[in-house]
Amino acid sequence: MTMMSTETIHGMSVPLNSFGCPSSSCASTPDMEARASLSAALRSATSGRLDQALEYARDAYDNEEASIELRLEAAKLCIDWHAALGDYGKCRVLAAGAVHLGTSYLERDHPLILMLRNSEAYWLAILGDADMSARKFSALVADVRNNPSLDPQLAFAIRNNSAMPWKNTGKWSRAARVYRELLTDMEPLCDEEDMTVLTVRDNLAEVLSADRQYEEAIRLYERNLQALLHVADRGDWRVLRLRNEIARNTWMGGDRVAGEGLWTVLAEDCRRYLGDRDEFTARIRTILLTLAILRGDDDTAMSIARKLKADHPDDWDECDMTEAVELLAEAGISPQDFQ
Repeated sequence: MTMMSTETIHGMSVPLNSFGCPSSSCASTPDMEARASLSAALRSATSGRLDQALEYARDAYDNEEASIELRLEAAKLCIDWHAALGDYGKCRVLAAGAVHLGTSYLERDHPLILMLRNSEAYWLAILGDADMSARKFSALVADVRNNPSLDPQLAFAIRNNSAMPWKNTGKWSRAARVYRELLTDMEPLCDEEDMTVLTVRDNLAEVLSADRQYEEAIRLYERNLQALLHVADRGDWRVLRLRNEIARNTWMGGDRVAGEGLWTVLAEDCRRYLGDRDEFTARIRTILLTLAILRGDDDTAMSIARKLKADHPDDWDECDMTEAVELLAEAGISPQDFQ
């Protein structure tokens, strides 16, 4: 697991050499050209030149003589790189175009077509068209359920993403239903530490928290925490993030003292494992600063504020420190006391 977030799970990755032989004896010249373009694209992306990577991948996608599988692989790469650049509208347009192209050659339940349909529906949800996204996901999930031979990881990824229209429109119970049903199917088949399982459970905890079902959200986060500790160190950022979620839900659930206590211990562990100048350390300290001000504890507030001023991330936006100063000012504490 790399993040355990609400971002799309794309499912399995199809190797570029899985559609036909790459040798000159059995690969057509257009396919060889497309493969060369994709190799150049991947090299460019690895070195951080996404604009150049997109040019190479687009050459492969536009190569009408190349195999449809290679062209669709190129489309998938382009979508990922447009997403990295923040061009979400281009992601949606490219996904829709690739689906239209692909279904002219392949069945609608071909793995590559399913992945691209998943991408199209996902980006529709991100761009705010929840109704269209929900309709496309409904048809997509139906095709997934009717294809028992489909790779389970791809099926799980698509079903996970199908909650996006409900989550983005605040329909927490409908989103939770998707995640619950998916976990019911996944858990008997997967290890407790399976990263996809952890991601889906994390997503369920998130929507339950948004629906103010804090106790169940805490139980799910704690279960993920125990599973993650079997494969990650205590100082792993993902472990610390889960502890933050447990503290937040504890506090939001009404146990203010216990929640603040969890954050206080977490702040020290963030300092120990991530360092004083890490952004996450600063975020936890800002939470504790806010709570100290809400309690009227000026001494603790000033102590935390001085730590934030002395040790904050080099690339932290100016507004973050301004926020801390404004919090102090609202509590009647002079910003000059920072000196």
